[in-house]
Amino acid sequence: MNSSNIEIFIQTLVTLLVLMDPIGIVPIFVSLTREQSTDQKKTTAKYISIVVALVLIISTLFGNDVLRYFYIGIAEFNVSGGLLLLVMSLQMLTTDNISNTFGKGQISTYKSGRLVTPLGIPLLAGPGAIGTVIINGQNAHTILSYGLILSDVIIASFAAYVAMHNAHHISRFCGEIGIEIITKIAGLILGAIAVRFICQGLIHLLPGLG
Repeated sequence: MNSSNIEIFIQTLVTLLVLMDPIGIVPIFVSLTREQSTDQKKTTAKYISIVVALVLIISTLFGNDVLRYFYIGIAEFNVSGGLLLLVMSLQMLTTDNISNTFGKGQISTYKSGRLVTPLGIPLLAGPGAIGTVIINGQNAHTILSYGLILSDVIIASFAAYVAMHNAHHISRFCGEIGIEIITKIAGLILGAIAVRFICQGLIHLLPGLG
C-alpha cells in the first residue's frame, strides 16, 4: 500500500465522518422514533445504515455514470436535498409529535422505509457524502484504491449505526419533555443545514449569486 492509497483512505474516511455526523443524527433519530419500542429502534437503525452503505457503495462504483446519464451534478443534489430537509425541519418545528407524521412509529414505519428519508437520504447519505465518494472514486485507479474507499463507506455507515443503535439511552434519560426540546432544537439545526445545502447548490448553478 503506497502513500497515495493511504492518503485516499484517510481523506475519504475523515470527510465522510464529518459530513455524515453520526452524533448529530442522534437527536433527529430520537425524535422520529420516539413511539417505537427499543427493538424497533434497533431494527430501524440497522435498516437505515444498510441503505446508507448501499447508496454510497453504488455511488462510488457507478456515480459518475449515473450523473452523466441524467445530465445532473452534485449542485442539483444539494438543492433537492436541501428542500427536502427544509420541509422536514418545518414539520419538526410545527408538529407536536413528529413521529406521528411518519406513521405513529409502528412496525410499518421502518418496513415501508419511511425513515430512510430523511435520516438515510439526504442526512447521512447526502449530497456531500455522495459527492465525496464519487470524486474520490474518480481518483481511484486500482482495485486496492476502490477497496479502501468502500472500506471507508462501511466504517462510516457502521459509526452511524452505533450512534442510532444507542439513541434509546438518550430517549430514556431525557424523558418526554426533554425529547420535545431536542426535537425543536434538531429542527432548527436541520433547517440551517437545509439552507446551507440549497445555497451551495444555487451558487454552483447560478455563479452570479456568489
